[in-house]
Amino acid sequence: MRRRLTTLAVTALMAGGFVITAVPAQAATSGTQAVAAAGGVIICKPAELRQEAAKNKQAAQRARAAGKIEEARRLFAKADALLRRAKQCEDADSDA
Repeated sequence: MRRRLTTLAVTALMAGGFVITAVPAQAATSGTQAVAAAGGVIICKPAELRQEAAKNKQAAQRARAAGKIEEARRLFAKADALLRRAKQCEDADSDA
């Protein structure tokens, strides 16, 4: 009985969390990308993405020097993701 209640409680929390997080995500747009609702066009700005990646790398290096290894790893990963997105934008522009 206790296990069943725990399972139901976890399931309800997960479902509620999904609804709460899914609704704002649909309406939100990133600062570096804008989606035009009418045409469905995605506008990428690779220069801004690369600039933000450089800022993250600098912050990661400062965090590593301060001994905050986990924060540095997170910031380096974010910088790498931004660089990959910039590369994807450039590749999409060259293919179009």
